[in-house]
This record gives sequence, C-alpha cells and structure tokens, in this order.
Amino acid sequence: MIFSNIIKDKHLRLVSGTTLVLVLLSSAMVYFKLKNASLPLVIHFNEYVGVDFFGGKFEALGITVSSFAIILVNFFLADFIYDRERFLSYILVFCSLGIAILILMAIYVIISVN
Repeated sequence: MIFSNIIKDKHLRLVSGTTLVLVLLSSAMVYFKLKNASLPLVIHFNEYVGVDFFGGKFEALGITVSSFAIILVNFFLADFIYDRERFLSYILVFCSLGIAILILMAIYVIISVN
C-alpha cells in the first residue's frame, strides 16, 4: 500500500493531512477568488523594477500544482526511508508542511494584489 508508513504513524499522519488540507485550501482560493479576475494578474513584484511577471489564472494554479508535486515527492521519500531513518522522514514531512504554509501565503499575496 502506498504511504503505509505515513498512515500508521500518528504524527506523520496528522502533519501530512494538515499539509494536504493547506494545499487544497490554496488551490480553492485560487479557483474561487480569481475566477472572475481580469487578465493579466500580477504574479511577481520586485521593489526595484516593479511588476516583472504577469500571468493568468492557470499560472497561479500552476504554483499550487507544482507545490503539490513537491509535497508528494517528499511524502514518497519519507515513506521510503521511514524504516531506516525515521527522523529524516519526520524532517521531510515537516518541511512539506512549511512549503504548504509558504505557498498559502504566496497565493494570499497574489490574490490581495489583484
């Protein structure tokens, strides 16, 4: 079974579940808040140059999709090395939570700017 070690460990299960909820929340924020947004959207802002990257709704959704892929790779690696290095699997899963929090903050900033 896939991710069996993560599912049987209560701490990893709680953190990975929270991570997935945060990624789904950020995807839902992109979908519902930017559904009727006018194009182009400000994706990146530099304080020296100003706006340096415009995009559409699919680029904003691409941020959440790419973060979901990174998180799935971390979960796979954590499950794979759980029996040999349990501490490293905890680090990978908690780093995934950090990535999800940072992506949620980035999506919030993109939505608030637009």
